[in-house]
Amino acid sequence: MNQNGVATTEVGFVTSVRGFLVYLNGLPSIKLGEVVESENGALGWVSLVSEGSVEVVLTNPVVVRPGDLFKRVSKPLSLKVSEECLGRIIDPLGNARDGRKLSHSNPVEMNLEESAPPLSERKFITDQFVTGFTTIDSLIPLGKGQRELILGDAHSGKTFFITDLIGNVKDPNVICIYASIGKSAVEVRHMVDILTEREAMSNTILICAYSTDTPPLLFLTPFSAFSVAEYFQRQGKDVLVILDDLGTHAKMYREMGLLAQKNPGREAYPGDIFYQHAHLLERAGSFQPSIGGGSITALPIIELNLLDYTSYIPTNLMSMTDGHLLFSARLYNKGIRPAVDLFTSVSRAGRQTQPYILNTLSDRIRLILTQATQVEDLSRFSSELSRETQTLIYRKQIITQILNQEGQSVDLSIQVVLLGLVFTTFYSDHPSQLFTDYRKTLTACLKITPSAQNFLAKVLQFKDFETFLSELQALTPEINNYFSRVVKEGTNGQS
Repeated sequence: MNQNGVATTEVGFVTSVRGFLVYLNGLPSIKLGEVVESENGALGWVSLVSEGSVEVVLTNPVVVRPGDLFKRVSKPLSLKVSEECLGRIIDPLGNARDGRKLSHSNPVEMNLEESAPPLSERKFITDQFVTGFTTIDSLIPLGKGQRELILGDAHSGKTFFITDLIGNVKDPNVICIYASIGKSAVEVRHMVDILTEREAMSNTILICAYSTDTPPLLFLTPFSAFSVAEYFQRQGKDVLVILDDLGTHAKMYREMGLLAQKNPGREAYPGDIFYQHAHLLERAGSFQPSIGGGSITALPIIELNLLDYTSYIPTNLMSMTDGHLLFSARLYNKGIRPAVDLFTSVSRAGRQTQPYILNTLSDRIRLILTQATQVEDLSRFSSELSRETQTLIYRKQIITQILNQEGQSVDLSIQVVLLGLVFTTFYSDHPSQLFTDYRKTLTACLKITPSAQNFLAKVLQFKDFETFLSELQALTPEINNYFSRVVKEGTNGQS
């Protein structure tokens, strides 16, 4: 207000322009992170305030020249979020990118830069995030609120896994947010087509900054994703945030730092990107009812160069997450889906969320896979194998086929039974390849057979592994009869 009580707005004038960076004088009381706007529609946020100069990062590609006037908007960088965002493609500033108008009936303004909730507003991660993948749910489980890094070399199936994962989520109380950082519009459209076909877009939001967008817009993408996630989390919902990928995000931050003439290694990339990523991922977690309850599960992605996971950015991300899934192009080329290396992947928080029976079963399955791998290496030097060794290798073959799945979701109870049958006489009555050909037949058998239905209803409540095995073994003849009859009739389970 001036002396006459009339509202005034602080302004600044452009002194120099360097790409998407603009330097202003004026704006005496401006703060870091505040938004400024020019008369011709250029929008940006304040990234540096020094004596006699204000550095502004532009978010839209409007031409700015020295002498142009910018005015203070007096608010931090934010975007509008509402239920209308579900099923839509938006940019990091909340604008629609799918060719349709986005109208908010009751929007909430969410700041892009938010501090992570303190420890007092968090709670232990106790609930499992079920993905529908037997490999993940059984052996490398995720908890609701966990941060799990996805890393691997190019063409290792990371994108296919993410698409299938979103497609497997059918719970209306689980919101999926996919942040595309620097992907092409064609790639994003292809993903939307697949998710639409699988009827998964109704609870999904895509936040996209394309490869043709400016580095500042790409830099803001993951922050926007978490801001949208926090809107739904405060309503008590569980949110899955996928950041694809933070390697590109780090490169954009590096480009911004170099353009601002910050000293590499000290004031900018690579040192400061650690703070940016840690500050971002700390916003994930499982939260107390006082801030709405709900959870935010984060899956940051980074692509490796020839499986070099010892470089700076991957090791940074490993240190600030609760585990990682390492995807391998070698396994992918062998036809294994998802192509996750079980021996180098880890989940530090997910194991505590598993039911007891699945946790115990997971330990035994891992032991078989480890022992069989060692025996297979040694068996190359021997012409004859003992019966115990043959059984061990056969079990590994069966387990590998059970874990191998693509584009389909398997219920947690079904996963337990399929893996539990490894320790019964069921699989020994059939050649190992038969399970691959008749996977759906066996799954349908478990859902249709009355005794198996009753077993599935209570299987996750077992507290004793031996009791579980004895009851499952008792069901084996009935399941085997049904399965053998269908196979004999020639009904292919994959049809």
